[in-house]
Amino acid sequence: MSRLLTAVASLVLFSQMQAFAQAPATPLAVKALVLDAQQQAALGIQLAPVQPALGGLWLASATVSVPPGKEVTVTAPYPGVVTRIDAGLGDKVQAGAALAAWSSPMLADARRQTREAQLDAQTAQAALQRDQALLAEGVIPAARLQLSQNKFQAAEAARLAREAELRSAGTGAASGDYASATLRSPLTGSVVDVAVSVGQRIDTGAVLFRVADTRQLQLDLVLSPDKAAQLKAGDAVSVPSRDAKGVLIGIGRGVDATQQTKARARVTVPGSLRAGEVLSVQLHPTTPSDAGTLWQVPARAVVSQRGQSWLFVATAKGFQPTAVRVQSSNDDQSVVQATVVQANLSAQSRVAVTGLASLIALLQKGE
Repeated sequence: MSRLLTAVASLVLFSQMQAFAQAPATPLAVKALVLDAQQQAALGIQLAPVQPALGGLWLASATVSVPPGKEVTVTAPYPGVVTRIDAGLGDKVQAGAALAAWSSPMLADARRQTREAQLDAQTAQAALQRDQALLAEGVIPAARLQLSQNKFQAAEAARLAREAELRSAGTGAASGDYASATLRSPLTGSVVDVAVSVGQRIDTGAVLFRVADTRQLQLDLVLSPDKAAQLKAGDAVSVPSRDAKGVLIGIGRGVDATQQTKARARVTVPGSLRAGEVLSVQLHPTTPSDAGTLWQVPARAVVSQRGQSWLFVATAKGFQPTAVRVQSSNDDQSVVQATVVQANLSAQSRVAVTGLASLIALLQKGE
């Protein structure tokens, strides 16, 4: 029976909320809701404090990354088998340090073809030198020397192409075993990812390691176009949860498929930031466009109904619905400004963060 009553109550509450959301766009009543502590507990209402926000403070989400050119991916140039691992996750490596050893029949064939091209070039060069001497003695015509020069140039081009292939693969010439080679780090940094183990067979282009120079970090921010248009390079960025600070160095003027704009900030105080993490940041524009007192509240405390954002501010007798304007927001926090100067918001205020559906239904019921 209790389950049936609960289901009926939930259905009634859902119907009330639907009717409220679909009602004509009239102002939401701002009369106070009278609820004692016992009733609030029964409705599952929890409170969170309101914090003053600095003028011009905006919130955004950002991903911690390394600047362009400071992270490289080491891949397999040929299919083969990993025979040794020389560096593990988190190890610091110098440019040229060994990461792993591997063996590949295709590498052996590439080295063989390179060696053959070198020998062909040497043979063509010797023939060219011989014909030059013969031409000087008048033994052969000039046409034969021209033919020798063409053969040498073709052989030399083939040699250069084969050697370039090995250099691009990061292997170089063989030192005994044509099929074995060592993968080396292209830069000085830390190993941030290891995607291979000893004995594993790998295909061409498979990602084996990622090496990054994490001494300099950056923040990749996602902003709404209107906020991005009011920011400029040099504006401050802070990450209070990581004791980190930064400065904007680039702001996109286009939008992506989600109608968001990208921006980039250089980290000046790294704090405890770690590359790859996604977190909330605060932007501090030097010329804030919003005047008035701003408050920082949990994002889930803001209720949007009939085109207006609201907070349920706790009072001695219950709650007072308060209309606010959202200045900026992310998944965790929102910066809001009361639309009425005399609104009952202060540094001592607390707002409801759970049980909001019940408060909206009670407010609608009392209209």
